[in-house]
Amino acid sequence: MITGLHQKLLNIYGADASCIPGITDYTLLKLLGEVGADMSRFPTAKHFVSWCGLCPGHNQSGLKNRKSKMNNHSNAGQTFREIAQALLNSKYVATGAFIRKLKSRKNARIAIKAGARKIAEAFYNLLTKGTQYVEQGIAKYEQQLKQREQNYLQKLALKQD
Repeated sequence: MITGLHQKLLNIYGADASCIPGITDYTLLKLLGEVGADMSRFPTAKHFVSWCGLCPGHNQSGLKNRKSKMNNHSNAGQTFREIAQALLNSKYVATGAFIRKLKSRKNARIAIKAGARKIAEAFYNLLTKGTQYVEQGIAKYEQQLKQREQNYLQKLALKQD
């Protein structure tokens, strides 16, 4: 047990990453060991996500789908996937609801990878821009989904006229 670990990590990063769901002091320590505190080598969040191996794969050529295995690019990507796996069972976190919804349409591996990508982007934005992640909750997420569906149905109704 390291005494004052949270405060030491705050001093290193300069931002409280524990506001992102699923990130604890232990996972933050693992990410510090893999990524480091300097994020200047990644120009954008997409570069960081790609380095972690969390970007979606393009496994289709024409109409032919190719099978592919998930390559583990870095241990940081594996850490983000573990965090997403833990959020899969959460009842109050919007990212968990997103992963469950995607899991019902695709398979669990794709859903966990997409959830890990969301967490990695929030982590990158927190460290580079100082943008705090604000958890909206499941109720807000489901309300956004209903609003999106209503807008789509209204668009279809106007198209029918």
